[in-house]
Amino acid sequence: MSISSPRINVMLDSVRSASKQLMRDFNELQISNVKSADFINKTYSKSKQAIYDCLRDYKQDYGFIFEDDADQEVKDDNYTWFIMPIESRDNFSSCMVHFTVSVCLIHKNKVVAAVIDAPALRETFWAEEKKGAFLEDSRSRHIKMRVKSCDRGLIDVNGNLLGKLLPGNSNVRSFGSTMLGFAYLAAGRYGGIVYSKVNKYKVLLGRLLLQESGGRLVEDNGLIIAGDIKLG
Repeated sequence: MSISSPRINVMLDSVRSASKQLMRDFNELQISNVKSADFINKTYSKSKQAIYDCLRDYKQDYGFIFEDDADQEVKDDNYTWFIMPIESRDNFSSCMVHFTVSVCLIHKNKVVAAVIDAPALRETFWAEEKKGAFLEDSRSRHIKMRVKSCDRGLIDVNGNLLGKLLPGNSNVRSFGSTMLGFAYLAAGRYGGIVYSKVNKYKVLLGRLLLQESGGRLVEDNGLIIAGDIKLG
């Protein structure tokens, strides 16, 4: 019996449809070393269209906002999809595996369902309000995620924060993907995260993932903080 709801299933279908095309282009990047902006933009557009095509017939009154037009506002009473066709485009274009295809559903200023697919890592993360947070790994195992207390675990930060926070802590890293940061903390792989200048819908997505995996996210002076972290 499936542990995911029909709503999550259509979201999973949408990101995985995009991920198949994305991996073809990712492999082409690795082989040909072609890294033109035009190639990356076309890949982004194909991913965007693939997700839209999968979701548009699910509920025809649902709205759409994409990462590249996120200045638009979601109306509180409407359900709206927020779509990230390639989250961490820099990692993707540099042939680094830490990128995702992600989609979430926003209602009344909350993310109520979210899916994060990491195609190069063959892992998918999802969460739904009051139903938990889960990981499907490369062996198709479904694992319920729980935040773990890990004082010496890795701490992921934005690149612009490296060297500015937690000086002398050798566990601070910057992997370049906010979505994977939220997912890895929810799965107990990171000890904490500190981000700045994060899109508000990404923050709402992260809040849901952590809420459903037993953690919490706080905002302090423009920073997004979660996990076992004490800033000076």
